[in-house]
Amino acid sequence: MVPANKFLLAALLLVAAVGCSKLPLQQTHKYEPKPLDRNQGVDCWTYVETTPRLATMKAAVELCGMQSYYQETAKKYTWLLLDETAFSTYILPRLGVEVIADAPVEALKDLLLFHIIKGEYDSYNGAVGYDPVYVITLWENLDALMTLKLNNDTSLSSRQQDKLTLMDQCGHSTIVKAAMSDLLMTNGPAHILSRPCIYTR
Repeated sequence: MVPANKFLLAALLLVAAVGCSKLPLQQTHKYEPKPLDRNQGVDCWTYVETTPRLATMKAAVELCGMQSYYQETAKKYTWLLLDETAFSTYILPRLGVEVIADAPVEALKDLLLFHIIKGEYDSYNGAVGYDPVYVITLWENLDALMTLKLNNDTSLSSRQQDKLTLMDQCGHSTIVKAAMSDLLMTNGPAHILSRPCIYTR
């Protein structure tokens, strides 16, 4: 049994050596780092329309007739955009439907309004720091309580530190961390969430 294994190993090494001898030498490549440009160059609605991971968000906005909110240029807002996971895992079950077309429009509209914040909040303009900042959303309701902050828990991995965190110190609300932060639209910053913000007293 052992000689057969040695023969197989020798054959594999021979094949590898012959195969590698025919590969061309790799050229040296000089790596030049380039930071990701956060400027999207479009308004928020155009971004939502053209981003596949926001397809259900697009359908929800259209169902509620709210496209003009996301095209607003006279005032600056911060956009909390809900991705496919946010809808499939949390929002659709909460609304008691399987597809967004069956969602109750008023409840859906309230949820979307709660995810539009008056003013510009991102980690680059200094409006968001390590202490929670209470913000005002477009949902005019006593349950429209929301905070933003940067995560400064040093016990977490470096990928989790400095992430935008929402709903901290908002009663018994589940804390939400942005899946993607600080995208700059022509009408305000946007953050993508994989879980909606829901205020729980």
